[in-house]
Amino acid sequence: MSISAIERLFRPKSVAIIGASTNPAKTSGRPLKFLREYGFSGKIWPVNPQSSEIEGIRCYASIDDLPAAPDASIILLGPAGTEDAIRKLSTLGASASIVLGGGYSETGPAGIKRQVALSEAAKSMRVLGPNTIGLLNLQDRVILSASGALDAGQLTAGKIGVISQSGGILGSLLSRAAAKGIGLSYLAATGNEADLETCDILEWMINETKTSVITLYLEGLRNTKRFNFLAKAASRAGKYLVVYKVGKSDAGALASASHTGAMAGDDRLYDALFAQCGVLRVDRFDDLLDIAMALSTGKKTRGGRVGILTSTGGAGGLVADRCGLVGLTTPVPSRKTAARLSSLLRHVGFNANRNPIDLTLAGLTPEIVRGSITALLEAKEYDIVIPIIGSSAVGRPELIAEPLIQAANDISKPLIVYCSPDAPDILYRLNSAGIPTYAAPETCAEALRILRKG
Repeated sequence: MSISAIERLFRPKSVAIIGASTNPAKTSGRPLKFLREYGFSGKIWPVNPQSSEIEGIRCYASIDDLPAAPDASIILLGPAGTEDAIRKLSTLGASASIVLGGGYSETGPAGIKRQVALSEAAKSMRVLGPNTIGLLNLQDRVILSASGALDAGQLTAGKIGVISQSGGILGSLLSRAAAKGIGLSYLAATGNEADLETCDILEWMINETKTSVITLYLEGLRNTKRFNFLAKAASRAGKYLVVYKVGKSDAGALASASHTGAMAGDDRLYDALFAQCGVLRVDRFDDLLDIAMALSTGKKTRGGRVGILTSTGGAGGLVADRCGLVGLTTPVPSRKTAARLSSLLRHVGFNANRNPIDLTLAGLTPEIVRGSITALLEAKEYDIVIPIIGSSAVGRPELIAEPLIQAANDISKPLIVYCSPDAPDILYRLNSAGIPTYAAPETCAEALRILRKG
């Protein structure tokens, strides 16, 4: 029952928008706007007693007037109106609804009572929220959310699922992924978890074929035994779980408990839980997406020998240093690889017998870059390759970005790119092409360490 209800939430054929506004600039007008903008192909049933239609779509005066029980409903009303809407939708036979509004357990005793009443009104109908921004299915273009992060556009569909107990954090991850070109599959903010909770969504994502990595922003878990079971199930299915758990400090634990009403618990116990069930816990918020991006390529390495290709000596040394700090090595090219590189780079000053391998500015042509990257990817002495994008490529991304994409297509060896200058267009272009690209050398080294470990 619960899995089929979640399936309908993520892949509805009909969506009711309770409290839909005629003004797309308002929060209550945004879900309809996003469903249309992102190409939802199912039926949309706005409910608003003050309007007969919205943007050419028929509007219903009440839930009682809907032509059938919707697969998914998104409710944009205050607490009193929400409880009544939940009751009517349950009676109609709807399987699942999303409650965006707050004012429930996160506000104190009175809010807890409202949340209990909401759950009682739902009966057997599943509820996501309250106090959530909803969910998204980027694979099928289903947007059941009012998040302002959706205005950014350029959302890339990919293999990374996202579950967050905070709606704001989900919006933050969505906008960061959009800016970097990182592809996401399905996203859900569980909010107060009056009914559907993190483990419910996690179970669905584990069984979803288009997701290979699941990232979780956690404030606390309600059922650690079930999470342990599901984490091990994810491992058996070949799927990675990457977790950012807030609450390491006393201040963080207190803030988490007051945010959604979650019980944070002793953070050391979470460390033990994650270690026991093979979950990767990251310490940096950016790593939640960045490490997931590297894992989503499906490329692993058992060795730690890194070939670094650069046109800027300083950046090459920086990356080599960070790799050394996480236990990776940077051996010089073999005679065969050195000869291959030397045949490509005949200019004065090139030395093939060192690593990082510095092309210098004279070697920055698409043909030389592609040939050099291919040589390192095919070299038996390297398990991993890190090309570095320098400042000279900012105005001419075709120098490195396009040769990288061409060279990486048919190679199973991990390739991770360090983009030294501030070049968001290059980051977006490479990540959206499936090549993990980072703006920090520390992230490159950490991603490679995880790939080697995993």
